[in-house]
Amino acid sequence: MPLDAVFGRLLGSPLAVEELDPRSHAGSLLPEEASIVADAVPRRVSEFTAGRACARQALSKLQGPTEYPLLQGEDRGPIWPSGFVGSITHANFWCAAAVARTSDVRAVGIDIESVAPVRPSVLERVCTTDERRRIEASRHPDQMAKVFFSAKESVYKCQRPITGAYLGFHAVELEVADGRFRAVFRRPAGEFAPGDALCGRYLADSDWVATACVLEAE
Repeated sequence: MPLDAVFGRLLGSPLAVEELDPRSHAGSLLPEEASIVADAVPRRVSEFTAGRACARQALSKLQGPTEYPLLQGEDRGPIWPSGFVGSITHANFWCAAAVARTSDVRAVGIDIESVAPVRPSVLERVCTTDERRRIEASRHPDQMAKVFFSAKESVYKCQRPITGAYLGFHAVELEVADGRFRAVFRRPAGEFAPGDALCGRYLADSDWVATACVLEAE
């Protein structure tokens, strides 16, 4: 499955989405952003630069051309302009940003991961016992393990601006099937009580998985 517009397939209106391959991106950071990765290795700088470029382009689809510097909060997430929410994901092979007006969307989280064997110790840290059983019973365990990991990353990014909570991987239990997932809270987090859920979608290929979680405005 080609990577082109993977998040465009996962997300629709009212979100604006932009994505690109950081290896073919020749853009630059704004001065305020460059200070964030001043001491980073070249690969990290390349991914960060492409992610910020995607974010500004997505923002421009909603508010016109912008040179707004996307700085970093205490949780290392981007600080969006007033009236907007968004999420950025970057890997060495793909970067993307999804942005929406707060009048349409309360929060969004996106994530992309490469597919590779997951060590048992890592899988135990990320997934509950029931989740590991579901992964082991799936047709492609390595791929499904990354779906679970990526979905939890997207859920974390989605809930963090709302709750301010640093969720552990076991704070939610995932139900995954047919390109969709449901993340059920196992413990309180801000306005979310045990049993509440955030929902999302995923796409999976032999080399990568991508996930997106959206909480629409009431």
